[in-house]
Amino acid sequence: MSKKVLALFLVSSLLFGGLTGCTKTGETTNSGGNTTGASEDSTIRIAVLPKMKGENYWDACKKGAEEAIEELKAGGAKVELLYDGPPQDQATNQKQVDILEGWIAQGVDAVVVGCVDAAAISPTLKKAKERGIKIVTFDSDSEKEARDLFVNQASYEGVAKALVENAAQQLMEKGYGPDNPANIAIMGQTKTDTNVEAWNSNIQKMIQMDDYNWMKLQNQDSDIYYPGADEMQVQSQAGTLISRMGEGGDKIQCAFGITSMTAPALASQYEASTNKPDKDKIVLIGVATPNALNSYIKNEDNPFNVGVLWNSMNLGYLAVQAGYQLVKGDVTADSAKITTERIGTASVKSGEVLLGDPLIITIDNVDDFDY
Repeated sequence: MSKKVLALFLVSSLLFGGLTGCTKTGETTNSGGNTTGASEDSTIRIAVLPKMKGENYWDACKKGAEEAIEELKAGGAKVELLYDGPPQDQATNQKQVDILEGWIAQGVDAVVVGCVDAAAISPTLKKAKERGIKIVTFDSDSEKEARDLFVNQASYEGVAKALVENAAQQLMEKGYGPDNPANIAIMGQTKTDTNVEAWNSNIQKMIQMDDYNWMKLQNQDSDIYYPGADEMQVQSQAGTLISRMGEGGDKIQCAFGITSMTAPALASQYEASTNKPDKDKIVLIGVATPNALNSYIKNEDNPFNVGVLWNSMNLGYLAVQAGYQLVKGDVTADSAKITTERIGTASVKSGEVLLGDPLIITIDNVDDFDY
């Protein structure tokens, strides 16, 4: 081979190698043209999408997500957090989809989402999965095949059990029981909230049991409320429910607020009412953050004495950690456990990660938490 031919061969080889070897080691290019499966020298981008922004519960989840990123960076990981969501009065599936589509186009590595509507968001999540993006749902799930892992704050049965047991105890202290039944009402958010509707369903199952069948849900149509995510509507319907409460007849004796918006709304509307039902004849109880319930639980004149929740910051933390470990290949949908520095080992069953037992919030511990 002449020197001229040899030189041309070497140049051609270098050009061909440069054109075909441009993907970093450890990365894969998905069908949509996005590069995923981050290599050791690239930054893993984790995008977190809450149901809404600017609300106490989701702000606490955000703080936990940020703390997960800080911990990962401190350990030497190259990771970036993207965080966005609709405002409270626009907490719709379409708003979530619009944000997701932008992240899919960017080719983020993982998406962590609290779903407003499980069925409606699933096609977009499936699209993201097809592009190689890892999907974690938290707080409220999607369809199972649309995500890799669901980080559940507590079992649906566990939350319902905590609510019903504590409501029953308070009602019995106020004179209700098998010989003096109590009517209940339930205030959710929307019928598409998978976790809220699961709690609703499990509350109704529990009050069919012998120990609690004196707690009566008289009318599904009028005694279960769905105010949506608009704060004005939540407050308005909470006020309507408070006006229906009292002793005897067709009055409501116990109201469950089973979202972080509706529980505080019941407590605040009780205080705002000009014609309050006797606090010693009714019970208010629900799911919300300690900070959102603090002043009501401390108010001896307010019948809201017990809240049920979990560590919201840990929920955001674990969801981001799950996203990171999915990208790195440390966990999969088939894993039996996930281990983190802060929480330790959490069990995984059929793609569902369980954060832990519910937290019971009372006057004895409400000041112990800052979220």
